[in-house]
Amino acid sequence: MSEVSIKKGSISLAGLLYKPTGKSGKTPGLVIVHPGGGVKEQTAGTYAKKLADAGFTTIVYDAAFQGASGGEPHFLEDPNERVSDVSAAIDYLQNLDSVDSEKIGVLGICAGGGYAVAAAKGDHRLKAVATVSMVNIGASARLGWDGDEDPSKHVDSLRAAAAQITAEAKGAERAAAPYVPPQPDNTTPRDMKEASAYYLTPRAQHPRAANKMLYLSFPRVLTFDAFHLADVFLKQPVLLIAGSEAGSLWHTERLDKMIGGATKKIIVPKGAHMDFYDNEAYVGPAVKDITEFMNTNLA
Repeated sequence: MSEVSIKKGSISLAGLLYKPTGKSGKTPGLVIVHPGGGVKEQTAGTYAKKLADAGFTTIVYDAAFQGASGGEPHFLEDPNERVSDVSAAIDYLQNLDSVDSEKIGVLGICAGGGYAVAAAKGDHRLKAVATVSMVNIGASARLGWDGDEDPSKHVDSLRAAAAQITAEAKGAERAAAPYVPPQPDNTTPRDMKEASAYYLTPRAQHPRAANKMLYLSFPRVLTFDAFHLADVFLKQPVLLIAGSEAGSLWHTERLDKMIGGATKKIIVPKGAHMDFYDNEAYVGPAVKDITEFMNTNLA
């Protein structure tokens, strides 16, 4: 593993490059996209290392405006930037002598899965797409974690965000909200309770993952749809992996239906959303499925 800098316009993304050992010649490349609020050293890095061990050159990075990457204001979740981050990572891989530039795929976890889909729609340098516990961050913001809320209530959210952004433009301190509940209670969905246990305890806590999203992000997230036009433009082979007990499963099912059936869909019995982050009983088989899928579709 080596630390790398990925050029993206006027800023750089902080990345980690994992190369397979014992491989000669060019290898397929994989871009790994981290969840919302995460950093490269957490679950995305876990998958990057394991998939490098399986024979791929993998790259994982902190999103623009987040982690150790450039971009101001920091802690901005901008879906369009997140999508273009993927293309910058492809640029980087295509310039490595050790990577076959015609054999590059993408893997996204949670919101990273939605961003991976959104990137692949427009950037057909990506030859295969895999998602794990996928979330379309815009749909989740509008409809709630379980997908059953009325999105019209967020008109008020946008008005509140507008007032805050106006104040910030006039010099007020930037305000932020948490990605995951800092103090979950009995009303908190199971996945969100487990997300708090992952991100906010020594289990996976990282100093550059501050559980913080600027209010400036709200209009950008609420009006974003990772799946828009996927039925028209997402023509690459697609692997979808999710747990049967995940509150986020509806995102996987929605995309699967929208594109007329993924190349392969794996719904793991009893699996919850967060099981695929660091529970080896779920991560190990997911890596095996991704390896087989990418070996077939990047051949």
